[in-house]
Amino acid sequence: MRILAIDSSTPQCSVALFQQNPTLLQQFTAEDQPAYSNRLLEWMNRILDEAGVRLDEVDGFAVTTGPGSFTGLRVGLSLIKGFVLATEKPFVGVTTFDAWTATLQTEVNAFCPVLDARKQQVYAARFHRERNQWTRQMEDRVLAPEALCDLIDRPTLFAGSGLAAYAGLFRQRLGDRFLTDTTAQTCNVAAGAALWAASRFDDAKQYDLNSLRIDYIRKSEAELNFKG
Repeated sequence: MRILAIDSSTPQCSVALFQQNPTLLQQFTAEDQPAYSNRLLEWMNRILDEAGVRLDEVDGFAVTTGPGSFTGLRVGLSLIKGFVLATEKPFVGVTTFDAWTATLQTEVNAFCPVLDARKQQVYAARFHRERNQWTRQMEDRVLAPEALCDLIDRPTLFAGSGLAAYAGLFRQRLGDRFLTDTTAQTCNVAAGAALWAASRFDDAKQYDLNSLRIDYIRKSEAELNFKG
C-alpha cells in the first residue's frame, strides 16, 4: 500500500509518502512560511521522484481536514480532490490533531496539541493513551488558553504553534502539568496523516468527494463580519 498525504493546516505545512512492504516514508516539511498553491505540488512531485513512484502507483491519498489555517486547508483539499479525480483512487480525511498523535513517540500518556487561532484563542484537543492507542478526551475546540489550562488535570505533553504565543502562560498556570519535548514528534504531520490513514484504510477510505469537508471549528473573518 502507498499513501500520499498533505498537511496544509499547520504553519509548517508538509507532504509525505508512506509505503508498506517494504516500509518507506518520504517526507518534506516547509522551512519557512509556505506559499501553499505553488509549493505543495512541487514538494509532492519531489518526494514521488525521490521514491521512484509514479502518481498512478499510489493506492490512495490522505489529507488533514483541520482545524488550522483556513487558506492552507482549502488549498490542500483542492489538491487532493484534483488527484482523486485524476487517478480515481480513494482518499482518507484525517483531522489535524488525530494525524499529530500518529507522529508521537513518548512515554507521556496525555497529549494536547495546540494551534494559534489568533484573537487570543487556540485550537486544541486532548488525548490519552492506553495500550499504545491514543483516544480523545476532548473534541477539537477553539477556546482561550486560560480556559484550556482549566481542563488539564495531569502531566500533559504540549506541542504546536500555539506554544510560540502561550508557552509562558501554560507554564505559569500548569506548573509540572505542562510538558514539552521537541524529540517526541518523530515525523511531520503529513506523515502522521498517512500513518493514521494506513492503519484504517479499508474502513475509512472514501471515493465521494462531497464527503471531504474542512473542520474549521470557527467561522471565517468574512462570515463573522457578514451583515446579511
